[in-house]
Amino acid sequence: MLNLQKAKDIKQVCISDAALKEIAEKVILVSSKQLAKILGKKNDSTLRSARVLNYGFKFYKDPDGNIYYNLIEVFNKIGIKI
Repeated sequence: MLNLQKAKDIKQVCISDAALKEIAEKVILVSSKQLAKILGKKNDSTLRSARVLNYGFKFYKDPDGNIYYNLIEVFNKIGIKI
């Protein structure tokens, strides 16, 4: 944990509103089950199969092994403009 003694120090390590807005326009992480619902699938089995066979959408894994997809990347890949 950071040892911050002054409010000025906190501002130096916090993300700016402009930077946060830029990230939010590029990254929206959703779980495999959430993405399946968004794409109108019954469940996420097709997404899981694609991961095992190393094709399909790019995915991200957290340290606990949970899988997430960047919704903006998925939409761009299938041609949906936001």
